[in-house]
Amino acid sequence: MVVYYAVETRIIVIKITLGEKMTRIIIPIFFISVFVISGCGSKSDKDYFESANNNIKGENYAEAISDFESLINEYPESELAPKATFEIGKIYQGQMIKNITRTESFENAIKYYNEIVEKYTEDPNTPNALFMIGFIQANELQRLDEARDTYKLFLEKYPESELAESAQAEIDNLGLSPEEILEQKMSTVKK
Repeated sequence: MVVYYAVETRIIVIKITLGEKMTRIIIPIFFISVFVISGCGSKSDKDYFESANNNIKGENYAEAISDFESLINEYPESELAPKATFEIGKIYQGQMIKNITRTESFENAIKYYNEIVEKYTEDPNTPNALFMIGFIQANELQRLDEARDTYKLFLEKYPESELAESAQAEIDNLGLSPEEILEQKMSTVKK
């Protein structure tokens, strides 16, 4: 009896020429060992995260997103999953993917930041993700009403955050040009 089993690109061949009792023992051991060996070929969450970060360093942003998404899909409960989601949001916010429009890039950033807000409520990056949604809405997409609502939600959920003062400043200055903000600041200083 000859048993063939392919593991990645190698073929394992076992020829069993022993008696019936030995065959019954060897076959289960063989399949258990093949199962263990085949499991060794997959990447861990840390491997995906490291590979993605190396791709970012090499400016291979599409590959980085692919690695981060593999991590998120294969290890949704990993402590690295929210970090990977946040990093994807940052890549899109930075408009690093060249074959999509500016608006699509910002929409994708909002989508990934929103995933953090909804799925990883206790993650340390959750307040930052919510703030960045408001920032993109206000400063990149000019969706001022949405931005106001997002910043108000941020202040409601995270009043003690280091970004709370910035969120309030964003609300106070929504729709104003830098010159108008400066003029407003100068008039309050004179009073």
